[in-house]
This record gives sequence, C-alpha cells and structure tokens, in this order.
Amino acid sequence: MKIYIYYTLVAFGMLILFSSCGKFLEIEPKGKVILKTLTDYDLLLNSQSLTSSGEQLLNMMSDDADNPSVDPLARTTTVLSYLWANDLNPTINERPLVWGFHYSNIYAFNAVINGVERATTGSLQEKKKLKAEALVGRAFEYLYLVNLYSKPYNAATANTDLAVPFITTTDIMNKTPERATVSFIYGKIVEDINAAIPDLAINNNTNKFRASVNSAYSILARTYYYMNNFTEAARYADLALKETTTGLMDYNNVATKADIPYMVVNKQEIYARYGTNSSLAIFATVDFLKSFDKADLRLKLFYTKLGDFTFPVRGVSQFSPNGSVVSFGTSVSEMKLIIAEAAARAGNLQVALDQMNDVRKFRTATANYQAFQSTDKEIVLQRVLLERRFELAFKGIRWMDMRKLDAENRMPVVTRLNAKGDVIATLEKHSPKYVLKIPASVISFNPDMPQN
Repeated sequence: MKIYIYYTLVAFGMLILFSSCGKFLEIEPKGKVILKTLTDYDLLLNSQSLTSSGEQLLNMMSDDADNPSVDPLARTTTVLSYLWANDLNPTINERPLVWGFHYSNIYAFNAVINGVERATTGSLQEKKKLKAEALVGRAFEYLYLVNLYSKPYNAATANTDLAVPFITTTDIMNKTPERATVSFIYGKIVEDINAAIPDLAINNNTNKFRASVNSAYSILARTYYYMNNFTEAARYADLALKETTTGLMDYNNVATKADIPYMVVNKQEIYARYGTNSSLAIFATVDFLKSFDKADLRLKLFYTKLGDFTFPVRGVSQFSPNGSVVSFGTSVSEMKLIIAEAAARAGNLQVALDQMNDVRKFRTATANYQAFQSTDKEIVLQRVLLERRFELAFKGIRWMDMRKLDAENRMPVVTRLNAKGDVIATLEKHSPKYVLKIPASVISFNPDMPQN
C-alpha cells in the first residue's frame, strides 16, 4: 500500500516535485531540484508550503462561524466543512484535504531530518540545527493530526485509541504504517521536540517561522494542554515566555490592523504559521459577536460592520476582512492563557486572574478597562476559557478546543441554520463527528486501514 499524499514544496524559487516514479534521495530527475547543500535545506524550511500549518476549513467547522446563505446541497469544501460532512473532499479523486496537507509537510520535514546531515556544505552544528528545526516542524504537524483524526486525549484509553500513521520515511513506495495509538503519537511529539531543543537557536525573533528553543517550549505547552496535563502545560508555557524579546502588544496603540507587525517579526508570535486560503470569507455568529465587550479592541481591529454592536442580522460581520493574515501558530497570549487556565483549574485564582488580565488590559480600551475579579473557581475558569476563545478566534484552534471541551461535558449542542432559521445540521454532544473520518481517497489506497 502506498502513502496517498501529493508532495509539492517550494525551494529557491523553483518547484520540487516528488512523484511515485522513484525514491527522492536516490534519483535526480531531469529538471527537478535536488536537496544537496545546506542552503538547499535551509530554503526548503523557509518555503511557504512548510510555513503553512493552519487549515481554514477548521475555522468553518467551529461554533464561531456562521453561513446563513449556505446551500446544504452544494458539494464544496467550504460547505462540507461547515456542515461537518463525513468526507471534506467533494470527490474521491482529489488530494485528501487536511490529511494530505499535513502529511505533505511531514514528508518534506522527513526529507530534511533524513538528509541534511549528508549535505555537501555546512558545519555539523549547522546541519544539526536544521534537523532540529525539522523535528519541531514535524511534531507540530502531528499535533494537528492527532487532534483531528483521533479521539481527544484520555489517559485511560490513549494506549488503545487509534490515531494516525507515524511516518518517518521519504520513500513513498514503502508500505503505509498502521495507525498508531494516541499515546504513541503524543509520546513521539514530546520525544522529538525534547531531542531537538539542545540544537535549536535560543530565539527566532528575526524569523518567527523557524523553530527555536522558546517556540519548542510553546509547542510542548500546547501538546500537554491537549493531553490535559495542565501542570506541564503551564510549566512549558512559562519557559516559552522567558524569552525577553517576546511580549504582548497594546492594541490601544494600534489604529488599524495594518499597524500590527507581520507575523514573521511580531513580538506577540512565538512560532508563526500561515493558514491555508487566507482569502476565505468567514462570518462570525451573532452570539459570538455579542459575547464581546463593546470596548474590546479586537472587535474594531478584526471584524467588519459592527454597527451599534447589536448585530441584528446574521452574515454581516466578517472576521479579518480583505485577506488579512493571522498566525495559526503559538503566541504569547496563548501561553499566558494556558498558565491562567492551569492555575484556575488548580484553584490558584490570583495567578489565573493576573495572567488573564495581562491579556485583557492590552485588548480593552484603556478608558473602559476594569480588571476581572472573582473568588469563585468555576467563574474564573469560565472567564479564562472565554478570553481564550476571543484571543484565538479563527486561528484554526477552536475546533480542537471544542473537542476538548466536549470531552469535559462543557460543550453545548451546536446547530447550523439556513437563512430562514431552519436547522440544517446538528453537532450533538459527544458526537462521533468530533473525530474526522479518514479521507475516502486514503482508505481506497489503504483498504486495511481502520476507519473512524
């Protein structure tokens, strides 16, 4: 059985194509670019294909998205995602969406991991650094996959719950590995990142797309967060924030979103990542918009047509209009909110409030800002979760949060309504739809692979 993935990578301005005609590291096809020098590998890690890990379709699947004009009979990727279809591909003959996107990146990272030490130029230290960056990049891709195609992490069942194949080879003629368990994939993510840390640069403040020690810590924080290990999540989030070149921006000093620095050098970003199809129009639900405080500057910066903030009509206010680019990677605010949530769950309410209010004061008009205070553990936790929802909205993470919250019995039923208000799709509590189906095209090439 073959790994059903199409691999398309950009390096030094040329297209690298890997096909099933041969093994990439053994055949040098005419007209193709082969990775040979350290510069070749370095440029590959800078290519937009590898710096894109966020999937806009996940935003369409979230409870924050609305599409009142949707035609439920239309078989487009946007509609299929929005209605939580069993397969996000309109036909079986297309590259498998989401799955193929991440595995394509994994293949490229594997090319670096397996080949960079044989580069014809560069010192051993330089080669080890690029290999370490690729290990972190591959781990980040698997963190998405395990949170999409397997059940949410449950310590009691993680050793038996099936996840995704763990692929380390660049030989596409090899047999596809069996689906690994959730525990195995999470274990490899942690193992690979820890193995990479000694060879990484301390920070990446000149290029947030590249892995560094602080970005590795941030990914470990997110990993442990989805493993429900809040103690370790908070520890690594704190380590990620030790890098003094990072920090929050005060949105009171930002006139328009155009004044927000590009993610590659933005001090708020830790591990920057593009999302796919940034021009996709995404409308926020009225309920979500109404949950913001009117003095919340994120409304002004990232949502259109706010009117008098009553939002009487659906499908009007659009998130991040005109193709504005947001990062789907890790950030300072995510780390602070992980620390806040871990503290709230542990009953350390002042720590939780301090971390959350650090974010809020830079997101609220100064004249209207008031620190949130409460001595009720559940109220503080709920407010931290709401702040996380505001801060990370439409950055490809809400769907994974919904899965996690559903496992904790904190997610309500989610419905999709047409323009008339009729229910056209329902995501029930503990719905099997919270685990994506393996794409039909993948199953067709791997008929022995168990389907979700």
